[in-house]
Amino acid sequence: MFWRNDGFFLSEMLLSLAAFLMGSAILLPIAIHVINQTVESEKKATAINLLYDELMYLKITGTDFGRRFIEQNGDKYEVVVTKIEEDSSWEVCIHYDIAQRHYEKCAPAE
Repeated sequence: MFWRNDGFFLSEMLLSLAAFLMGSAILLPIAIHVINQTVESEKKATAINLLYDELMYLKITGTDFGRRFIEQNGDKYEVVVTKIEEDSSWEVCIHYDIAQRHYEKCAPAE
């Protein structure tokens, strides 16, 4: 009924600590990577929404909105609206940064 386990407590504790450290060494970088991907996808979705809004405003009014910088959710997005002279159409670009890398989403207004 009562087993004698004298002397095994320290070795069991070290074994469980080693297993915990190995598990956290593997899972922590994966968790950080997933969090970074989530933030990146949220910023890309926001940039696409802003691009859509600018394109719709341009389509309805025929002129640009006049906004140069937009700050949303603590992130800054640069809006560049250019008129293409050859066919007198418009192009809207949204510039933004993620982790010190520059990204750009562009679309022509039809």
